[in-house]
Amino acid sequence: MTEALVVATPATATGFRLGGARTVTAGDAEQTVAAVSQAIADGQAAVIAIHGALWSLVAPSLRAAWTKQSSPLVLALPDEDGDVSAAKDAALRDLLARAIGYQITFTPSGDPQ
Repeated sequence: MTEALVVATPATATGFRLGGARTVTAGDAEQTVAAVSQAIADGQAAVIAIHGALWSLVAPSLRAAWTKQSSPLVLALPDEDGDVSAAKDAALRDLLARAIGYQITFTPSGDPQ
């Protein structure tokens, strides 16, 4: 288990592939669940990253089960089409905390705090 797998929408898959990531596409919850289940079963991916738009289509109970496991690490990628910056920051903090084991906070540049 040494590689990462990205489960992406058809619109974003090419970008991930150009970046060198092993990528599969999914268009709905059923395809997303099938792709993740296959990746878990084949045991090749250490990390399975799921595009935020697809992640939100999967049943909350299944998402919770995925996030509780550590091998492979299953996580949601922030949805770049989202419109709330704070939600993106929170998602990135959560992703980093899971990946490295502690919370990182970001202070906007020029903020004296």
